[in-house]
Amino acid sequence: MENILRSFKEAKDYFEEKLVAYATTKEPLLGVLQESINYSLYSGGKRIRPLFAFTVGELFGVSREKLTTLACALEMIHTASLIMDDLPHMDDATMRRGKPANHVVYGQDVAALASIGLLTRAYEIVLADPGLPDDKKAKVVQRLANVVGIGGLVGGQFVDLKFANQEMEYSALDYIHNHKTAALFVASGSTAATICDATGEQVAALEEYASNLGFAFQILDDLLDATGTEEEVGKSLQKDKGNFVAFYGAEKCRDLVEQYTNGAIRAIHIFDGKNDKLIVLAQLLLKRRS
Repeated sequence: MENILRSFKEAKDYFEEKLVAYATTKEPLLGVLQESINYSLYSGGKRIRPLFAFTVGELFGVSREKLTTLACALEMIHTASLIMDDLPHMDDATMRRGKPANHVVYGQDVAALASIGLLTRAYEIVLADPGLPDDKKAKVVQRLANVVGIGGLVGGQFVDLKFANQEMEYSALDYIHNHKTAALFVASGSTAATICDATGEQVAALEEYASNLGFAFQILDDLLDATGTEEEVGKSLQKDKGNFVAFYGAEKCRDLVEQYTNGAIRAIHIFDGKNDKLIVLAQLLLKRRS
């Protein structure tokens, strides 16, 4: 376990260094916009999606270097979604990761532009990667665009807003979190697997792992939202319109977190002997408190 945790830290440190190079503009007229981007992008995130991508690479003997632009793109998309979610006309949250939300500091206009800038930069860096063949670039960008668009984050946020003042059925709750949370986890695994030339069976196993992990992550997030404090969790609480605790209750949700986590671990049995890091990653998410 200690060796795996040390490996995760090394991968995260490597990622942080590379992210700066990909996310920085030197245009002086864009100084405030860059500050806004940096404010959210380097605000202490766990970097789960990049770590997942790097860990998938290790399954297939593919180096971090070949997955770096993908890892940075995934984190940019994730950060962009958080900035957008917090805006007053969305979830109207004023705190994120223990400090004021982006729009509270830089205004709604700059925050929205920072979010859009991060999304488009994500596609740009993948397409400009000289180490990726054109066919893989096309597949990766198409997958990421699907995750962001109407069939992904945008659609999930829309349904979340639509049902803000209505009694929500499970089908709507499932749709929201399949598209707002689980989808980016799944894409993190499937795009990394694409770069690594995984077989269809291997991709399916990683997607099932990620889907289960995404739901466990979201249910635990809802539990923390319902039972924690803003100081503990580091963000504004009870802002999400649809959540699992309201639907199931806290006790059932705790059981569901464990069930989905176990489902994630079962999904990767085809990698037995090489899946220790994926198992530890799932267990770490199960134990998180923020």
